Amino acid sequence: MAVTKTTTISALGGNLIIDFDADTSYENNVTAATSGTLYLVEVDNTANASTSAYLRIIDRASADASNDVPTWMFVAAPGAKSSYLLPEGQVYSAGLSMWCTSNNAKDDATAPASAVIVRLIAE
Repeated sequence: MAVTKTTTISALGGNLIIDFDADTSYENNVTAATSGTLYLVEVDNTANASTSAYLRIIDRASADASNDVPTWMFVAAPGAKSSYLLPEGQVYSAGLSMWCTSNNAKDDATAPASAVIVRLIAE
């Protein structure tokens, strides 16, 4: 069996960003409009037992969901928490803005019924 050794990040990112009530209101510029790397995304949808939560993140200092296609979209099933580890990171260039919906259509504007908690680790 082959063995692979990979160098990991020396520190687990420099910023922990938490949104305790992610919804269709845009959280603009959560990384202070700087470039960096996204390493971890956690979407806690345990408060919504019957609908999924779709976290949308765009590499821009501000978002307008009616015109913008997210750079990344992460889903948490109904009543569940999902974590996405990006070991080599996802580079962004303009800062991160995010919003959350309960449907996956590109221009969906349906807010989750209850609070969705989002955590990001970025550098």
